[in-house]
Formats: sequence, C-alpha cells, structure tokens
Amino acid sequence: MMYQGAPSDITETSLRGKILSALAMVSMSTLFLLETKAYFSTTLGTDLSLNNNDDDPRIQLNFDITMMDLPCEHATVDVYSTVGFEKNVTKNIRKYPVDEDGVRQRFEARNWHQDDVELWDPAVPDTIEDLHKDGEDAISLTEMSFPYALEHFSYLFVKFYTSDCSNCEDLAPTWEALGEVITDTSMHIVDEYMEDTDIEGNEYSDDEYEAAVNRVAPVLVTKLNCSVYPSICNGQGVRVYPTMRVFVDGEAKGDYNGHRTVMELVHWLSHIEAEHREPGELKMQTVLKHASERTVRNEEEQEWNDALTSYRAPHNSWNVTRHPGCQLSGHIMVDKAPGKFLIHAQSYGHDIAAHMTNLSHIVQHFSFGDPGAQRHMEEHDLPGMSSRFVKSLHPMDENVYVTGELHQAYHHHLRVIAAEFGEGTMFQWTREKARVVYRILQNSQLSTYRRHIVPEAKWSYEISPIAVSYLEESRTWYDYLTGVLAIVGGAFTVVGMLDSGLSSLSKKKSSYYY
Repeated sequence: MMYQGAPSDITETSLRGKILSALAMVSMSTLFLLETKAYFSTTLGTDLSLNNNDDDPRIQLNFDITMMDLPCEHATVDVYSTVGFEKNVTKNIRKYPVDEDGVRQRFEARNWHQDDVELWDPAVPDTIEDLHKDGEDAISLTEMSFPYALEHFSYLFVKFYTSDCSNCEDLAPTWEALGEVITDTSMHIVDEYMEDTDIEGNEYSDDEYEAAVNRVAPVLVTKLNCSVYPSICNGQGVRVYPTMRVFVDGEAKGDYNGHRTVMELVHWLSHIEAEHREPGELKMQTVLKHASERTVRNEEEQEWNDALTSYRAPHNSWNVTRHPGCQLSGHIMVDKAPGKFLIHAQSYGHDIAAHMTNLSHIVQHFSFGDPGAQRHMEEHDLPGMSSRFVKSLHPMDENVYVTGELHQAYHHHLRVIAAEFGEGTMFQWTREKARVVYRILQNSQLSTYRRHIVPEAKWSYEISPIAVSYLEESRTWYDYLTGVLAIVGGAFTVVGMLDSGLSSLSKKKSSYYY
C-alpha cells in the first residue's frame, strides 16, 4: 500500500502537539499571506542593453550658467564633437548682463557677429607712418605720465593696446586720425581766440601754443602700451586689447565698444560729455563739425552723419570696469558622440588678455534630453526609485566653481547614460511623458593653462552606448504555486523536526530520573 495508517502513539493528542500545530498554522498563514501579496504586486527591476534610442542622431543639451566675471560681449559658446563643430553658437541662447552684485539686468544682451562692427575707419586711408610724419596727435602715455594725465585733464580718452595685437594695429590709423581731429579743433579754437583778442602769433612760443591747444581740447586722446606697462593695465582691469576707455575727473566712465570710425568715436564722446558737463560748457559739437569735414566724403554720407547725431549715440549702461558677469541660458542640439561644450572669452575686434580672463561660474542648470521629462520625474515618485535618481539627471545644479588663481579654469567630465522605461502599468504615467531620460556621472577638476593661452570653461561629455532599462517585474503563477507548496512542506518538516527533538529530550530526561 502507498499510504499506511499512522501509528496510534502519534495520533494521540498532547499539549506539546497542540502547541506545535498552532505554531505551524500561524507560520504557514503568515507566509501564505506574504507570498500572495508578493504575487499580486510588481517590483522595479533593471537591465542593461544597447542604447536603441536612435530616432534622432542628436540630443538636446540644456544649460543655465552664470559667468561671474566675464562680460556678455566676450562670452562665447562653442560646441565640438568627433563628427563636427559649431562656433559662436547663438541660436536658442540668451545672454543677460549681471552686475558686480550678482543682479541680472532686465535687458538682454545682443550677440555681435563679425559683420556688425567696423574695425577701422575706411575714410582714413593713410597709414600710421604717414600720419606720424607731422608728429603724434594721440599722445603716448608712460608709467609717469598716466597718473599725471588723470589728475590734470578732466576728460581723458585712453587706448590700451599691446605690441602684438593685430586689432590694435588695424585701429592705429583711426585712433591717430581721432587725435588729429581733436587737435585741429583745439587749434581752431585757439586761433579764433587769438584773432578776437588781436594777439599776434609771435607773442607765444611753440610750447606755450601747444599747451594752450591741449588745455582747450575737449578731450585728450592718448594711448598706453600694455606690453611695456603691464602693471598699469592690470590695475585698470583691462581684459581685452584694444580697450578704449574714457576717464572723467580721473574716474573710468565706460569703455567704447561700437564701430571704430572717427565719427562714431566723436559721437560717443559727445554723449559722455553731455552727461558730465553743463549745456554751456559743451565742446564736442565743434569737434563733430571738423570730424565731419574730414571723414564725410559725399552728400549721402552727410545725411547719414546728420541722422547719426540724434539717433546713434551709444550709451554706457553700466561700468564695465567693475567685474561684470553674464548669464547664459538656453539649449543646443549636439551630436550623440563624444564632444565638448565650451564657454570662453572671444572677440572678433579684440585680443583677449589671458591673465585677466576669469572663468569662475555658477551652474544653475545643466542636463541632457527633454527638460519636460525631467520635471515630470521630479514631480512624481516612481515606486522603488531612490531620490538620487532625480538628482543624477542634473548633478551640477546650484554648484559654484570659483578659480582662485590666474590662468585657471574648471573642466567638467560627464558620462551620460540613457535611462529607458519599459512596458507595464507601473510605467504608464511615466512612459507618456518621459520615455527616456539621461543620467549624468560628473567629475570636475581645476586646470592650469600656459600664460599665453586664454582659459576656457569646458564640459567634456560622452554619450554611453549602454542604456539602463527599468522594467516591471512580477511573479508567475507557477512560481507562486511552488512557493505555496514549499511553505506547507517546509512547515510540516520543521514542526516534525522540532517534535522529534523535543521527544528525544523528554525521554533522556525521564531515564535520568529513573
């Protein structure tokens, strides 16, 4: 027979049997409920696979970065990858000037392209050598004469340049022509005064006449070579060459960044003069007349010049010598290939001073992929997903990277990993809004540059070919049935072992006493 009757000695009830049976029932019931709950619930699982999200060969890079000490007119965004590059990217990027207190300006800065600014005056065909034949009208300053000029001249216009600056060489004839216009105007004023007062020319020496011309000049046009006097330029915070800065009563009042023509320079000086002189003390209107006679070549240019007087005088919005910053925000489509995102100082019309380039920055946001999908992940809690998951979508947010020494900049190394969500009810709400998001593994280091190389803030990224797939995992019916049978069989076996052990112990104890 397959099943035989149980011996009568084990079918008799006992207190120990009742206790063990109750313990077995409680254990089996508890395990059965837990097994049933696990069967009807789902868990979050992960798997590694090739990144098959290749519908678009490009991916969106999102950023909001504040350069703490880099003006917007010099802040340039470049993108390089192994399959191509884009320089001076402007599409979908917005720039906002930030003052020295970190307050963002309400107006948006424009991005000047190469054809926006005239780098020299085409109305000045003479070379700098030809202009210097009758002497230099743009006075060269030295370490001794610069502080003297600041103290003794109410209006001082200084061109800071270097010997190896190509843009400075292009500007040199225009700058000398500006000095000549100012000098000619001053001489005209002095000559008219001499005629009105019946003073003969032989009553003045050449030095006295020159002193009188400089005294009545509305502005003293000068230049200072930063290659020879670097301490002065460093003290003035000169970042780019050439820098054309006007000083009023010894204080810097703004840098000129417009078209480098004599007429526009004179118009800008007229605007500065109007801000700091009384209406009856204005002198630049006379200079405008002489500048127009020298540079305007036809009737059409004369009409343009007249309109320029009332329309196109530049306005210095803030003092650029006091550490201006720039907030750059937007997005760029980049190739799904190893690449670099760069923010650096660059200007078509200037040579950058490498030692004065400070690329300290604050990262308000930096991520890859759809920003809407990221916000969706932040607003909803995915069961089984840790809080570090959302943080890894933009790990650099709100981080500050300050360079403490010259010739330094931060390099950020990023590993970008796609996170895909599979099928299942657990991902239904996520899949509609965020099918794929991108996690970032980030490491930053401070790099030191050679003295002649302009530093650049760099984000080097690599899109991983391996994607992490998040899957919905649940138990099959046969797995559940196997578990139930294991609970019953296991409980019976464990209780039998306990009963045998207790029975043996009881018999040994009885034989010891008898």
